[in-house]
Amino acid sequence: MIRSPWLGLGPPRPSHRESDADDPGLAAVEFALIVPLIVVLLFAVITAGTAAAGQLSLQAAARDGARAEAVVPNSGCATAINRLGDSSAVVGDVVCTTAVSCPGERNSVEIRANRVVSIPLLGDRTIALSASASYECVAG
Repeated sequence: MIRSPWLGLGPPRPSHRESDADDPGLAAVEFALIVPLIVVLLFAVITAGTAAAGQLSLQAAARDGARAEAVVPNSGCATAINRLGDSSAVVGDVVCTTAVSCPGERNSVEIRANRVVSIPLLGDRTIALSASASYECVAG
C-alpha cells in the first residue's frame, strides 16, 4: 500500500524530539519565565472587571439621581450617593454635581470617582471613573 502524506498516512513520526534529552530543565525555566507575566495579566483582568463594575454602579447612581432631581429639586446628589451605598470599595471617592435648569427642559447629575487599585509588580494606580445622566424636569 502506498502511503500518502496528504491523508496523514505518511511515515510515522518520532514521539519526542532529540533535543529534549539534552535540556531536562528547559520546561522549568520556561515556566519560571512565563508565570510572572500570567500573574500580572490575571490581576489586570480582575482589576479591569472591578473597574467596569464600578462604572456601571456610577452610571446607575447618576441615572437615579437625575430622575430624583427631576421630581424633587436639590435631591439628585443625595439620591445618587445613597444609591451607591456600600459600593464605595468598588467605586472609590465620589464627587457629585448637579446642573439644574428647571423649570426649563432638562436637569443633569454628574458623578466622578477616583479609585486606587493595586496590581502586583506594577504598584498602585488611580482609575478615574465618571458618569452623567439627565432627565426632563417634572417639578416646577
